[in-house]
Amino acid sequence: MDLEMVLNELSLRTPAADIPTARQLMSELIRTVRQATVSGVKRVLRTSDDINTIELAPDYPVARWRNDNGVNREERSFFRTLTTKAPFWTDIAEAIKNNFDLSDVIHQGEEARGLCFALVSDALPVSLNSEARWNHSRLELTVTRLEDEELIEEHLEIIHASCRHHIQEHTDWIQKRIRIEVIDGLDLWKRREELFTSLEFCDNVGKQIQSLNIGNPMLRQVVKRLYELDDYCKIWASGSFNPDNLPSKATPESDTRLQQFQQELIIRCPDGEKRIFSLHVRMTPGAWRLHFCVESGPGKIIIGYIGPKIQ
Repeated sequence: MDLEMVLNELSLRTPAADIPTARQLMSELIRTVRQATVSGVKRVLRTSDDINTIELAPDYPVARWRNDNGVNREERSFFRTLTTKAPFWTDIAEAIKNNFDLSDVIHQGEEARGLCFALVSDALPVSLNSEARWNHSRLELTVTRLEDEELIEEHLEIIHASCRHHIQEHTDWIQKRIRIEVIDGLDLWKRREELFTSLEFCDNVGKQIQSLNIGNPMLRQVVKRLYELDDYCKIWASGSFNPDNLPSKATPESDTRLQQFQQELIIRCPDGEKRIFSLHVRMTPGAWRLHFCVESGPGKIIIGYIGPKIQ
């Protein structure tokens, strides 16, 4: 999936005091989005299906702004181009939410559906700088999901932008995100040695990865976790593996699950040896797991399983 932008609908819920202020805020949003496209982000801005009726100021909805001759014509044309190249995120957000077994994604006590879509699709969320809380390059989210009929709560941080300075701050992230772009699971498997030079893959992982078709949002989560492990290996020059240095939480299986699923967790490695793959990271959000082994380290990690939680 290409790196796209998602408009955070919560940032449009606080109307400006007047029309001139609304125009200024929209101009800043356009400058932010332009900066993102210059950095390589695809010229697509996914919005909610009610975008045109949202009021930027009293009696001044987005639809009126788009036809306002007092607004720079190029800005209006650019916004129209951005928002007509892709379906509304609201058209597919619920399906994605169900596929990832998500209950809610919350930001400061409010359900954040646009930020949820950006999180799952590894997109870049952008906001109208309408409140102080949007003037941050990263946002804190609370994600709740059902797992084994238990409600799990996790606290995450997501990349975000509401001004050009934020985009400039994220330049390295944007370039890395674009560099590891893959078409589907088959493409990922074929390019695994090119993309992840410090990772080795057990044979059974090939089928698991290649099952991810074009458009499957889990593909981005898999790539993201693999990249995090490969990136960690680059700085793991000595000593034992330290899970605290990974961006994602890595944990071993419990003794109970090790005994219960011993056969599934002992996997033959590329060197012919069988090893236990207890350590794993979660696809957050999502119910998938990535199991790995660090016995070949420092500087090398073996991937043994990618898929739904072993049951």
